[in-house]
Amino acid sequence: MKRIKLFTAALLLAAMSAGNDMWALSTSGKKDTHPVESPKFFSGNANPLSDFIFVADPTSMEYNGRLYVYGTNDTQQLDSVGKDGKNTYQYIHSLVMLSTDDMVNWTYHGLIDVKALSPWGIASWAPSIVSRIESDGKTHFYLYYSNSGAGVGVLTSTSPVGPWTDPLGRMLVSQFTQGLGHCKAPFDPGAVIDDEGIGWLSFGGGGKGEVGTDYMPGDARIVRLGKDLISLDSEIVEIKAPYHFEANELNYWNGTWIYTYNTDWNKRTEWPHEGVDKPSICCMSYMTSHTPLDTDSWKYVDNYFKNPGDYGMGFSNNHTHLQKYKGDYYLFFTTCACKNTKAPMAVSAAFASTS
Repeated sequence: MKRIKLFTAALLLAAMSAGNDMWALSTSGKKDTHPVESPKFFSGNANPLSDFIFVADPTSMEYNGRLYVYGTNDTQQLDSVGKDGKNTYQYIHSLVMLSTDDMVNWTYHGLIDVKALSPWGIASWAPSIVSRIESDGKTHFYLYYSNSGAGVGVLTSTSPVGPWTDPLGRMLVSQFTQGLGHCKAPFDPGAVIDDEGIGWLSFGGGGKGEVGTDYMPGDARIVRLGKDLISLDSEIVEIKAPYHFEANELNYWNGTWIYTYNTDWNKRTEWPHEGVDKPSICCMSYMTSHTPLDTDSWKYVDNYFKNPGDYGMGFSNNHTHLQKYKGDYYLFFTTCACKNTKAPMAVSAAFASTS
């Protein structure tokens, strides 16, 4: 498999500097706050994607020639606690929808009001979307999301921008789901459909389990989905992801499953993989497998996207999504919208090559 080479440093810096101005313009209690001058006017590369709403944890998919991006509505938290408040995420109950056909000009499609659709829920973060054409001839969309740290919810639609419905009226995966083992926070879903039309879901995070170590926390999981894509159809299997923290994602290319995750903040005191560099602190790393339900088949490959702090900016968590669009590969990523860690997040995109 070819490694992904990323051209990110300049784009990340542009998103960060643009976000500083955006942060100063938003105040507690004001909704739909728009900046006086769009950061896109001076960033030079159409980053961040949105200049009037903070969006984190991106996922995306192509439909009818357009690329649709979905993410966590961090502005909802900001509106609730104010610019000096703490970003504890509990006030986030909606997801953001954007789209483009040129990776420069973006259309805002509004919010998915998850609280109204799923009143049983706690909060809504970190979506992951898949789609397929079904027997009625329509394309059906399945949007999985974190119900706080308690589990994974799912919404469905026959349009990429809704209306959305809750097909289960409960979580697809919860802390009470059998077979979780020591995964105490079954959240941050990553979904993919393979070449056979079979759906897969990865999830998990929150740190060390009861029998975990700093090197092997024991909280990353994968499961095969049922034919309806809203049920589970296999045992839940551990992915032995070194220094795993959160931000799970799945891709499938040419018979290979690619699992991406955000590493934790622990010191790298243990690293038994010869010939492979240990991941940096809170970076994005990935693993591959040809038989995803075999725990030992997953192999660690690389630390491919470092933390913003390693590029001279403030340290923060990240969450990425790799997307092929019109023959090119793009990495969507989250970065802090300003230098202090109380800030909400902005989504940016970087161009990637497969050389």
